[in-house]
Amino acid sequence: MRLITIDQYDPKTMQLAKPIFDNKRRVLLAAGNNIHPKYMAKLIQLGLSHLIIEDKKSEGITLEEMIDMPTWMDLIGIMNKTYQEAASRRPLPLRDIQQTAGKLITEVQKRKAIMLVPSSSIANELTHFAHVVNVTLLALQIGKQLKYNNIQLRDLAIGCLLHDIGKAVTNKEEEHPKAGFDLIRNNREINLLSAHIAYQHHETLDGRGFPRSLNGNDILQFAQICNIANSYENLISTNKLSPDIAAEQIMSQSETKFLHTIVLSFMKGVALYPPGTNVLLNTGHEAIVTRIEGHLQRPVVRLHSLKKEIDLAENPTIIISRTKSSDSS
Repeated sequence: MRLITIDQYDPKTMQLAKPIFDNKRRVLLAAGNNIHPKYMAKLIQLGLSHLIIEDKKSEGITLEEMIDMPTWMDLIGIMNKTYQEAASRRPLPLRDIQQTAGKLITEVQKRKAIMLVPSSSIANELTHFAHVVNVTLLALQIGKQLKYNNIQLRDLAIGCLLHDIGKAVTNKEEEHPKAGFDLIRNNREINLLSAHIAYQHHETLDGRGFPRSLNGNDILQFAQICNIANSYENLISTNKLSPDIAAEQIMSQSETKFLHTIVLSFMKGVALYPPGTNVLLNTGHEAIVTRIEGHLQRPVVRLHSLKKEIDLAENPTIIISRTKSSDSS
């Protein structure tokens, strides 16, 4: 099982490993199917850019680091409802939000690493709600590295789930943080820290963010975490960068946009080479990442030519030179 971009799909050698959902969260194509060309055109029309497939190359790869699709889709549906309620100026469904936060905390706590289902893997109408779920998963992974307790994780999760809630009531980009803050702070059951995540998640250390051009210690740590998670999710889903290249961009902004300690926690919690990633080793061999065991950034890889696995954590002289987007081997 592995994640590919839709243009890499080969109907002769691949079949779906996870179902594809339409904009109403109904199964459009079930796992185990091949994609007929006429359905492929429909998927592209819906805006899908990634697929999770099975093929000979990915045999035995389980993607245990990835949240299961039914759970992911259920949480996306709850956030869709939440943002619709906000758009209609109705009370936020606080119990649903709290339960969603709790489920995501559980998902993160039971995994060593988190591998995202890109928000561009579903229909355009649901992409934004997938985005906020993914941002929350990433933020919680960072919070886990920072040794946050359950109360801190809950407040972080709620704030990240609602970080873009202001977009439900305004189309102006620079106004949505303040609009979101005003929506959230009217709910006494939500910690004001969570509301400030919405308010500050576009602020940066160098003072070039918005809406208030805050800088340095004036920006809450929770908001910094959300900003990094938000930026990374956009890089892999919208910009379609590989996780290692996206992470490099985050690292390059350490101490300019993001606090160095939070960038380090991000790097300790996010796998640069998730299972299913095609890589080129410094030995010249092409390989595929099969699983993560002892070291998050030193996975186990399977060499295509030699048909054997190597644990990079136990072979320090062998390193990944780069990822390969092509399926040629």
